[in-house]
Amino acid sequence: MLTGHGGNINQICSTHGLDPNDIIDFSASINPLGYPDSVRKIILERFDDILNYPDSECVGLRRNIAEKHSCNEPNIIVGNGSNELFYLLPRALKPKQGVVLQPTFNEFNDALRNANVEVVDIINDNNKFPLVNINGPGLKGIKDGIVFLCNPNNPTGQIISKDQVLGFANSNPDRLIVVDEAFMDFVEEEEKYSVVREALSLNNLVVVRSLTKFYGFPGLRLGYLVACESIINTLLRYKEPWTVNALAQVAGQAAINDVQFAFNTKRFISKEKAYLYQELSEIKDLHPLYPSANFILISIENDGYTSSDIYDLLIKDNIVIRDCSNFVGMNNKYFRIAVRTREENQMLLSALREVMEYELVENDKSQKTNHE
Repeated sequence: MLTGHGGNINQICSTHGLDPNDIIDFSASINPLGYPDSVRKIILERFDDILNYPDSECVGLRRNIAEKHSCNEPNIIVGNGSNELFYLLPRALKPKQGVVLQPTFNEFNDALRNANVEVVDIINDNNKFPLVNINGPGLKGIKDGIVFLCNPNNPTGQIISKDQVLGFANSNPDRLIVVDEAFMDFVEEEEKYSVVREALSLNNLVVVRSLTKFYGFPGLRLGYLVACESIINTLLRYKEPWTVNALAQVAGQAAINDVQFAFNTKRFISKEKAYLYQELSEIKDLHPLYPSANFILISIENDGYTSSDIYDLLIKDNIVIRDCSNFVGMNNKYFRIAVRTREENQMLLSALREVMEYELVENDKSQKTNHE
């Protein structure tokens, strides 16, 4: 069950009586450049592939993923989005309990409960922002089971170094550490943070990645998992066949091979996230957390506003943000925005300034009236 996932434009438009073509969606952190031209080209060329069953083993796509990460094809499972793989893990491995470091992606909890696994939420709220702490005291009393770790973390944007993740995995040999690297492709110098290659040799480390966020085609649903062969073999006994359709497979191959698109995206995101962060930092009563990927978490430091208030005010301008009040460990003082194009980012910034300045003006009027 999806609990407040961003990007549900059809539902939003139905609720508010809006046209989807008029919406500027900052709620879902998808590549603002869209999908590569190579993806459109290959889908049109291979459209008649839908006449046949897809390759149930995704041989061609797994080969490209293996080349991308310098690993072997038997170490990879491809899924109908990374979400399918999150649900597969507890269903196949049957851990006694699942630990989720909160606040983070809500689907971890749903995947565990769907497999009747006891969920232990560990919330770290001792900082200015509620940041994940893999060395916190809450984990020390739990010796086994499965631990979900999102890196970069959604929605905070916090990122943990490769050495920290590997140190955590090595010091917890009886726990399976699942690292969600859905946004890792957006990270500058990702080799300092990703543990995808190390997952090949560690028997308690699994890395799950998405292809649809970075390559801009979430409607096709495509993700993959990398682990040692013993874990892969266990998972394959429980995985449904034919979950990845033929067009998604060829789209994934074209996208991975489009090196220029990846280069252009990273350069674009690096520039725009720095711009957006700086401009947000100058809006009174908004405190953005410095981004590591293509989204920014913002706290509201004004008693007069909640995240739902700002959501309701911005949607009048056809701008949609992600209200983060339904994340475990967070409250109604947080919202998240995606990094989009310069023009769209400027529209958001202008709307946010107007929202915050309007509230300040109204407060000043109210204080003067009360004084009189």
